[in-house]
Amino acid sequence: MSGASFTKACGGPCTEGCVTLARIGEDAWALGDSKRPDAEPLRFTTEELDAAGIDPARFGLGA
Repeated sequence: MSGASFTKACGGPCTEGCVTLARIGEDAWALGDSKRPDAEPLRFTTEELDAAGIDPARFGLGA
């Protein structure tokens, strides 16, 4: 996942950790956990993110 630029979406102080998201392709996303930066991020399509209720706009990213 080298070269992917992950951004956080936090609704508060992020003391518990934050979800991170990166666009890794035309219709591909990687979802990570800032508390576990060494864990392999999960990969999703835009349709899968939408079905899970995850909006890339909340991360400052366009779908």
